[in-house]
Amino acid sequence: MKALALVLLLLCSPALAATPRNALLDVSADVLEPGESQIDLFFGQLGMGVLPRVQLSSQVAPYLLTLLNLSAKVQVLDRPELRVSVEGGAYWLAIGRLVDANVLSIPVAVRGTVPLADNLNLHLGAGYHRFAFAFEETATDSNALHVETTLARHDSRGAFLLTAKAPLLNIQHARSQSAIDNRPLEGTLALDGISSWSVMLARDHLFGKTGHVRFGIGYRHRPGILLVESIGPVVVNFNLYWR
Repeated sequence: MKALALVLLLLCSPALAATPRNALLDVSADVLEPGESQIDLFFGQLGMGVLPRVQLSSQVAPYLLTLLNLSAKVQVLDRPELRVSVEGGAYWLAIGRLVDANVLSIPVAVRGTVPLADNLNLHLGAGYHRFAFAFEETATDSNALHVETTLARHDSRGAFLLTAKAPLLNIQHARSQSAIDNRPLEGTLALDGISSWSVMLARDHLFGKTGHVRFGIGYRHRPGILLVESIGPVVVNFNLYWR
């Protein structure tokens, strides 16, 4: 019911401004304008511009697991040569006490967008993710740091979009401890992210005044998580937006 209410709220919200339909909100420093809303059906993500340079968003799919979540993205710098934003949020397992489990996730990110030429942008992003999980007698705590860059080019109409993404750094540190033997397990893992570079070509088609559908297909050099990052080396993306 909560997810349905959010969907209805965003559908009924008027789009008062005109954020470019090719703006990649997940990797860029761009935010929705006040009164604008966006529904990303592929990942079940909702977004809404609430104040100048301030956007709130939530992923609806985790609501099925009562994993409540909310994030805020604020654009702190908006200049012709550089745009910068900061974003923070939290995920919390609402029924944790009923199933004797506690889940808390806190992601934080900083993103920068540098226009290189007309219709060509370079996006840089760095993120930190804190994850804590406790179930019965076992507790796990992890921290992750990642840095990535994305090069995006679109035509003058915004109908076609070509992106190239390369993770530059991915470091994860985890610590797990069980109350049964009281022996902690701890380790740090630095992943070779650059080899996971990917390219994608997408076609964006408008319908109505605020709707557009985007289909993309591409290649990921190192296959990622099935149905989230890629299907083998093939990257497929299908999104239906209202913006």
